[in-house]
Amino acid sequence: MSTRTRRLPVLIALALCIGLIGASCTKNNDAFQAATFINDSRAASGLPSLQFDQRLIDKAQAWAEVMAANGSVSHSNLSDGTGSGWRRLGENVGFAYSVEEAHRLFMASSSHRGSILSRNYTKFGTGVAVSGGKYYVVQVFGA
Repeated sequence: MSTRTRRLPVLIALALCIGLIGASCTKNNDAFQAATFINDSRAASGLPSLQFDQRLIDKAQAWAEVMAANGSVSHSNLSDGTGSGWRRLGENVGFAYSVEEAHRLFMASSSHRGSILSRNYTKFGTGVAVSGGKYYVVQVFGA
């Protein structure tokens, strides 16, 4: 067996592990995609990436599921479910027909874009729930 032939299974396994690690940082692949869009937008603006925080991930996913169940969009009470010790918390909520569309809509809104590109946040969590073809997206930011 050549070195090239032996390397292919290792590369495939590595790619799968990276995908699983990324997805484990959020509750589902849609939420991971939403998180990737956030950090890609920050990088494009010369800003550091936000770091995942499990409390914010849990909060974002739980609220996305509430919105999807209700079929409506509203802000949550940010102090519920985020734990203590935060100096600052923020939240973007919305729905669209894809995660990519939701991100485009957030970036087109000055207040939502401001949260995504804020230097005041260092951590975040994203949640996505789908109902009736709509993607309910929640982004929770903290510092």
